[in-house]
Amino acid sequence: MKNLFYTLLAILLVSLLLSSCKNNESKLTILGENSSNIHSMQALQLDYEEKSGIKLDFKSHSLEDAFNKSNEDFANRTGLYDLILQYNFSLSSFVRNDYVYKLSELKTETINNNFEFENDIFPNVWKEVGYYYKNPKQPNDKEIEPISYPFAANTILLVYNQDLFNDAEQKKNFKEKYGKELTVPNDLKSFREVAEFFTQPDKDLKGVVLQGAIGGWLYFEWCSFLQGFGGKVLDKNQGWQGNENTPVLITNEQAIAATEYYKSLKPFNAGNFVTTDAVEQQVILKQGNVAMGLIWSDYALGLIDKGNGEIDTRFAFAPTPGDKSMIAGGAYYINKQSKMKEEAFDYMVYLLQKENQVKMIQHGLCAPTISAYNAPEAQKIPYVPALKTSLLRAEYMLEAGPDADLINNVITTYIQKIWNSEIDVKIGLNTAKMEIEKERTILFQ
Repeated sequence: MKNLFYTLLAILLVSLLLSSCKNNESKLTILGENSSNIHSMQALQLDYEEKSGIKLDFKSHSLEDAFNKSNEDFANRTGLYDLILQYNFSLSSFVRNDYVYKLSELKTETINNNFEFENDIFPNVWKEVGYYYKNPKQPNDKEIEPISYPFAANTILLVYNQDLFNDAEQKKNFKEKYGKELTVPNDLKSFREVAEFFTQPDKDLKGVVLQGAIGGWLYFEWCSFLQGFGGKVLDKNQGWQGNENTPVLITNEQAIAATEYYKSLKPFNAGNFVTTDAVEQQVILKQGNVAMGLIWSDYALGLIDKGNGEIDTRFAFAPTPGDKSMIAGGAYYINKQSKMKEEAFDYMVYLLQKENQVKMIQHGLCAPTISAYNAPEAQKIPYVPALKTSLLRAEYMLEAGPDADLINNVITTYIQKIWNSEIDVKIGLNTAKMEIEKERTILFQ
C-alpha cells in the first residue's frame, strides 16, 4: 500500500512538473516601445491566443527603456524576451553579435509556408529596416539578405490645425500679406511662410512646434529637413551600409542650408525646444494654438484619438514638405536564447496576413504592407492617405550602422548649441563631423 502511495505521489509530481513546463513553454514574451505599434498587436491578442493556445505577454516601455532592455537581454544572453520589436538603429548590432535568428534559419524549421505577404511589403521599407550584409564581418562583400520582417513602416508627417487654416479672417490676412491663398505647405519655402504667418503674439498663436529633445527626437527631425534640402548624413543608400571610411556629409552646402533654415524657425516655435519630444509635442498641439508640426506617424493616432471612438477633427495630415519622405520603422527579432522560436515565427507570419494588418491599422499601426492601406476601413483614418503617399516615396535618411548612436548624440548636441546661439552653424557642423570621424573607427571593430 505504501509503495502504491509513493507511486501515485510520484506520478502526480511528474504530472505537475510537466504541466508547469508546458505552461511556461506556451507563453511568448514580447518586448517593444509603448506606442501604437505594440498596442495594435495587443488588439489581436485574444484572437491569437484562442487560435494558437499560446499566451502573449507584452512588455511595453518607453523608447529608451525598451532599447536598453533589449540590449541587456541580448548581451547577457538571459533570454527574458522571445520576440523583440526594435528599430533600424538596432539592426546592425543585433546581427553583428549573432543575437537573433535570420529568416533563412527560421523558414527551414517551420511548417508554415504562407509567405505571400512578402510581395506586399513596401520594398524600400523592408530593405531599410530588415536587411543586412550576408557576411557581417566582411561588409565589403556587399552581398545582403533579409534578416527579418518589418513590424512597422514609420515616417514623419506634416500635421496641421484645420481650424486655423480654414478660419476666414486668417485666410484673408494671409492673402493680403503674401498675395496668394493660404494652403497646406508642400515645400520648405511655403512651410516657413506659414510658420511665420501664424506666429501672432496678440492671439497667443505660434506657427510650429518642433522636437528638440535628446533621445533622437531632434536628430530625427533635423534629418527630415536635411532630406528636404537634398542632403544626407553619410554618403550611402541604406542606413545600415558603410564602414568607418564612409564620408560624413554634414558640412556640405545642403547641410549648412538645412541647419540655417532649421534655426530660422526659432521665432515661430512653440514650447521649450530642447525638452520637447513627441509626447510633449502632442500636448502642445492639443492646446490648439499652434498651426503645424512634424509628427512621427506612429504617434498620429494618439494625437487625434479622444477616446470612446471619437476623433479630434481639428487635425489633418499631409506628407512633409518636398518630394521625399524618410524611412523609419523596425523589425521583429527572435532571440537566439528563446525556446519558442517556431512559435514566435508563426506569430510574426500571423500578424503580417492582410486581414490582420487592416485590423492593426485601425489601432494605430503604420503597416509595412501596401494593400492594407487600400481597405475601406483603413481609408477612413485621417492620416492614412498621407502615410501611404509618404511611404511610397520614402528613402533612407536615418543612420543605422554601428555608429548610429554616436551620430545621433553628436548631431543632437551641436544642433542644440546652434539653436541656442552658443556656436556658429558652420563651426558647429564642422566640430560635429570631426567628433564623429574621430570616435567611429572603434565601433566597426
